[in-house]
Amino acid sequence: MPESINLFDINEILKLMRGTYPLPREYRSQFEPQQLNVPTETYAVLRDHIYRNAGCKLFFQEALRTLFSGNADDVFLGAAYFEDCIICEENKTASFSIDRERLIPLLKEGIRRNAAELMHRKAFLIGSEENCMERLAKISALYKDKYGFTIMD
Repeated sequence: MPESINLFDINEILKLMRGTYPLPREYRSQFEPQQLNVPTETYAVLRDHIYRNAGCKLFFQEALRTLFSGNADDVFLGAAYFEDCIICEENKTASFSIDRERLIPLLKEGIRRNAAELMHRKAFLIGSEENCMERLAKISALYKDKYGFTIMD
């Protein structure tokens, strides 16, 4: 892990988000979201880095856009960050709110474009095994019920 990460550099944020700078796995309290099988602790990245500097919001959102426009792994990772952002906003632990209206169409497109690969990629949760599309469908249904939007068509 570098001594400091430039949160105003999209490439640096992407490295952090993709797990290039490894973070130790940690005990998760009942109030923190369950960790998915992705290359880093998404919630810890948000809590310990992104939300500590609200000025990086635009750069973080651009990094999310990049993930949403990538391959199936990037899209699923981006969706995990999106989910954790929503949880942090709801719990009032986020220093800023993401621009859902601009990000949701990009996430939907990324899911649609990578649907076949997402069907074959496994997303492991504690005590459960499901593919990424099943996980995304559950999250999308939750978003529809709770917030009035979906991430899948």
